[in-house]
Amino acid sequence: MNSQPTAALRETCDGFEVIRLRSMEAEVAIVPALGAKLVSLRTLPDGREWLWHPEGALCLFANSVGDSFTDGTLAGADECIPTVGACRAGGRDLPDHGEAWSQAWTLDETALSKGLVRTTLRLPISPFTITRTVRMEGEIVVLDYELTNHAAKPEPYLWALHPLLTFHEGDRLIVPEEVHDIRIEGATRPGAKPGDHWSWPGPAPEINLNELRLENDRASVKFFAGPLRAGHSSIVNERTGDSLEFNWGTEANPYLGVWLTRGGWRGVHHPAIEPTNAPCDTLAEAQSQFPSSSRILASGATKEWSVWIKPSAR
Repeated sequence: MNSQPTAALRETCDGFEVIRLRSMEAEVAIVPALGAKLVSLRTLPDGREWLWHPEGALCLFANSVGDSFTDGTLAGADECIPTVGACRAGGRDLPDHGEAWSQAWTLDETALSKGLVRTTLRLPISPFTITRTVRMEGEIVVLDYELTNHAAKPEPYLWALHPLLTFHEGDRLIVPEEVHDIRIEGATRPGAKPGDHWSWPGPAPEINLNELRLENDRASVKFFAGPLRAGHSSIVNERTGDSLEFNWGTEANPYLGVWLTRGGWRGVHHPAIEPTNAPCDTLAEAQSQFPSSSRILASGATKEWSVWIKPSAR
């Protein structure tokens, strides 16, 4: 671990506490009361802001469990668990983008005094407690997770990190070399339907997902790659020298999800790189079509995993 100190700075935005972890190279901002979302990630001193939010100043407000995700702040990176898409699974009605993004997480003050942002949430519907610790290793932001099942029986779960990222001309999406085929969850392309498979980087010359290019400025797509041997993906801009790299272990999370809108959703342009344990957006579909022990947590058991995020500038 990098030995240089990390500063934890506390401030307020729209009445919500924002905690910034800052090293010499990078800074990340977290809002514990709003799903422990990450609302800023950038290199220092004046590097690119990687986390997207609607145009204008960052606007923070609270949501309730069951709210549509599109009625939320739509800012930065959220935790989606135990589903992304709303569904009924395990006898429970699970809300859009899961139970965690709309809830206030409890902040560990002792950990904060050591330069760690550790937050915990007991999910309001499903029998899980999730703890996430954000720490800095130089320019790398590390997300360490613990998920515990309190039920008297094994319980399934779907987890995905959901970071909306800024888009700059010249950005390219890098995926593992092993990816040759992707599974479509949804696309605006005529005739495209969930479950279709496209060759990488696209099914036609006008689509090049490596270049984050779709067929027109009213298009969007969500797709999955995997199972992967190596969990990594990045956005790279050779013109500016900026890059954002994600790495994660594939034992717990063997899939990569990618969301890309080039004007096809609310007229905006942004990608999202989403490490996940399932190649689909709902827990119900994961259970029925993609059964896997990586999505089943035994009674009383705790699952641990980590994601490493590295923003860099020339």
